[in-house]
Amino acid sequence: MKWELLVVLGLFAVLVVSGCTSERGSIAVPSQDVSIPDITEEQKQDEILEIATHASVLVFTKNWDNDAEDDGIVVYPSLKDIDDETIEFEGVELDVEIEIWTTVFESFEKVKDKMVYIGTGKIDSWKDGNFMYKGGIKVPFEDIKTTPSDDDYGLILVKILMPDGKIYEANQEFGVRIK
Repeated sequence: MKWELLVVLGLFAVLVVSGCTSERGSIAVPSQDVSIPDITEEQKQDEILEIATHASVLVFTKNWDNDAEDDGIVVYPSLKDIDDETIEFEGVELDVEIEIWTTVFESFEKVKDKMVYIGTGKIDSWKDGNFMYKGGIKVPFEDIKTTPSDDDYGLILVKILMPDGKIYEANQEFGVRIK
């Protein structure tokens, strides 16, 4: 019985040790002829921007001088890919054209009435399109040329001008106070 236990323990030891052997084979050596092309940060960002398929925009009223009243709106334009995910670019300055329109109802449908603001801002990061960061483009209420008879709410249209000449448009049609 003693020798059977020794045999079983011996076989167990052999199995454990045989699993701990090192792998055999040679190690590959890189060729001296292979070179990886250097890519600049600008080229990297251009490649990131190439996957843009459309834009989106969020607009909120904001108080930026800490008094009791809102001072204007902040426009948060962003670029999206085919899956509607935000394109996270950095360090590329993009022009953003902003149009603000009053609206009227025609045949039970809200339509553009008159343009009350047109201007250009810049974004240089995906964070400018995310209201959780301190980005965005400010438009003061005093620059929006509404009249007393205009509705308090309007339509915001943005156009993001890409480095390759493409233009992506987005709008926020409802819920945006413009005065």
